Amino acid sequence: MLESVPAPIEAAIYLYFVVVAAIGCYLHGRLWLTHRSQHRSSESDQPATHTDDGSQTDG
Repeated sequence: MLESVPAPIEAAIYLYFVVVAAIGCYLHGRLWLTHRSQHRSSESDQPATHTDDGSQTDG
């Protein structure tokens, strides 16, 4: 069986995982917002019509 690690080391490991996850979420959100704003600006150049089922067709 593996021996347990000291509490400060365990806390540092979990803190590292939280920091990496936070950086990943930040970068993902930033890329998503950039893509969304670019997509919206290109849509505003061309008018689009909406059908009854919610899909878009170029008009």
